[in-house]
Amino acid sequence: MRMTDKIKTHKTLFAFTTTILALLVVIAVCELLGWPFLEKPLEHFAANGLQRSIRIDGPFKLRLIGGIRLQAGGIWISAPAGFDVPDLVDAKNVELKLHYRDLWKIKPGDPYLIESIKAQQLDANLARHLDGKSTWQFNKKPDDPIRPFPTIHTLVISQGQAKVDDQLTKAALLFTFSTDEGSSNTQSLSKVEVHGDFRERPLKSELITHGFLPIATQDAKSAPIASSGWLRYGKVDMRFNGSVDDLFGKQIVKGNLTVTGPSLGDLGDLLSITLPRTSAFKLSGSVEKTPGLWQVVVSSAHIGESDLFGNFAYDTRPEKSFLRGTLQGKRLMLADLGPAFGSAADAGKANASGADTKAQQTGRMFPDKPLNFATYNRMNAELDIDIDYLDLGKAFRQPITPFKANLYLNKNKLSLAKIYATTAQGSITGNISIDAHEQQKVANPQLQKNDSQLKPDWQIDLAMQNINLEKWLQVPASRKKAKQEHKLIGSEAYVTGLLNSKAHLQGKGNTTAELLRSLNGDLFVYIRNGEISHLVIEAAGLDIAQAAGLLIKGDEDLKLQCAVGKFESHQGIVKPDLAVIDTNVTTLLFDGDVNLGEEKLNLRMTAKPKNFSPFTVRAPIEITGTFLDPHVKPKTGPIAARVAGGALLVLVNPLAAILPFMDPGSNSSKDGNPCSQTFASLRSNANGAAAK
Repeated sequence: MRMTDKIKTHKTLFAFTTTILALLVVIAVCELLGWPFLEKPLEHFAANGLQRSIRIDGPFKLRLIGGIRLQAGGIWISAPAGFDVPDLVDAKNVELKLHYRDLWKIKPGDPYLIESIKAQQLDANLARHLDGKSTWQFNKKPDDPIRPFPTIHTLVISQGQAKVDDQLTKAALLFTFSTDEGSSNTQSLSKVEVHGDFRERPLKSELITHGFLPIATQDAKSAPIASSGWLRYGKVDMRFNGSVDDLFGKQIVKGNLTVTGPSLGDLGDLLSITLPRTSAFKLSGSVEKTPGLWQVVVSSAHIGESDLFGNFAYDTRPEKSFLRGTLQGKRLMLADLGPAFGSAADAGKANASGADTKAQQTGRMFPDKPLNFATYNRMNAELDIDIDYLDLGKAFRQPITPFKANLYLNKNKLSLAKIYATTAQGSITGNISIDAHEQQKVANPQLQKNDSQLKPDWQIDLAMQNINLEKWLQVPASRKKAKQEHKLIGSEAYVTGLLNSKAHLQGKGNTTAELLRSLNGDLFVYIRNGEISHLVIEAAGLDIAQAAGLLIKGDEDLKLQCAVGKFESHQGIVKPDLAVIDTNVTTLLFDGDVNLGEEKLNLRMTAKPKNFSPFTVRAPIEITGTFLDPHVKPKTGPIAARVAGGALLVLVNPLAAILPFMDPGSNSSKDGNPCSQTFASLRSNANGAAAK
């Protein structure tokens, strides 16, 4: 290489090196000075990128080596068009840190990642409309994906407030926060206070953390910060004592929780989960939250007089949140769930005479208050239920011990499946489901023209097997008194035996009463190895002489040769296809109907005594009136001596059809099917009538 070429090469290298060094010196000087000349360009760049008006106030200092670090006397960001708020953010004495990697790897729809925000004073306006658009969205184009609220790794605010106006959750809240780092404190204290309205109820809350507000760090080596707080939502009161970590990031929460309130449904409204309307409650337990998952252990749940507990996992990561777990309990009183079925909070409470005071006021037994099916779309669920003791109410002597079932909630359909319950030496099995339908159907104007398509669908499939009536049903006080005064013989119960039944029913309704008005299906009932009060039989046949005599000499129980009923319901009108009680003294037949919707009785009972008595009246007995005020009297008009005989012949075919379904099984008497003898007698009478 020639000397001149070498000189040129050295000059070029020197010039390049000098330039690089000069550039580095310039960058170093600019970095040291804080790039003051970039204040306005950065302001314009951010405004163009975010499509917002942005103002950066001095003193201004920017660092670009190792990440973006900004110090400013103030930062002001406008709210987007269409929002009636002064701005999104107005912050004073701000320090902002961002990592380049967080900017490069961000994907459409992901939240912006901010390493650190520190401010002496901050005012924010967080508003969201029903269409999902919010003041914190920075969309360049209308079709850009909507980003959630930014993830902030570390946030330190000395004094500040945030106004929240969220139409989706019906929230109008004011957050105020402060950090106290005075020299008199051995540890920094931060406080967040909230007050306003949330989901149509007043809300107040306070969270105190022993550290910077709100101690948002994702450093794995950082310890969680001790925290305590309380929240009042309407009449719901919540207390928390534990720790909080990364509140604006992974949101790690762990601690103990107690909650009290007038109804679990109110707590469900606060948390946007599906919970039933109940009596007043108090919950105690522990809670632990990791990203997207809440683990809740309810060590004690007192709901009215009920005593429950359970373990639950609430997963917010699926498109629709999912609740899994086990609900257990020492005792569940059905009356505590009365509000869930539309009854008043004091439903089931009786006055001194034993009557339901609420029912007396309305004149109806079943509530007609709309049920809250709208909560079914809040989540999906899968729970195992295992209750040691289920009290059905004052009408029953014995509780259900235990009660087991699987609860499923999926796509607005609630199912209580695989029900298994034991009571009074018998069992109850089956399934109950309520399909409240998807919300899209409710919002469809074409469907709104037809109310029946909007009403929830009910399906009830239950079976009872060998339930001891004497041990299960409560005996009326009048019966007990009569037994004591007249020293009557036999059981206190009017009817004893093993109850067996099957129910297949469907209906539609937003209330319990509406469901009953629409009920369709069939019910099959029979009693095995039973006995019935002799006095009841004689009174039903109106054998005046014998009935009066029984009150003197004693009421002997009669064996039930056959007690069976098959009923069909159409739009809430229940009619018996077959209803017969047969003893060696009298055969009782029932016909007519029961109007469940109107709660009216229109039944006729016909008695065919098997013994001769000159005082026996063969006129049918009418059972009319309402469920709360029934009336029993003989049918007026001429007495038809052959009414009962003719009615018996009509029962031959229905009884023959259901005999195969009354398989005596292992618990039957030695006589086999309890209605075989009755069927044989009916068939003999039918053949005799045909021969004539």
